[in-house]
Amino acid sequence: MNRGTMSDKNEYSGEAALSHVKNLIEIESDADKWETEYRDEKTGEIWILDYPQSERHGGGSPRLRKK
Repeated sequence: MNRGTMSDKNEYSGEAALSHVKNLIEIESDADKWETEYRDEKTGEIWILDYPQSERHGGGSPRLRKK
């Protein structure tokens, strides 16, 4: 079971991605690409939540990365 890992400080995956995204503000979403863009109000950084293995059941593991 993938409990989520932090690849580096610019990218999160699995449960860590979903946990971190709770602290961000959604800007826009593209359902066709399985991507949602977020902004960190504290730093102004833009983050992208996507599902790079979208061919897998349920979209695969989520990934949150800085834009």
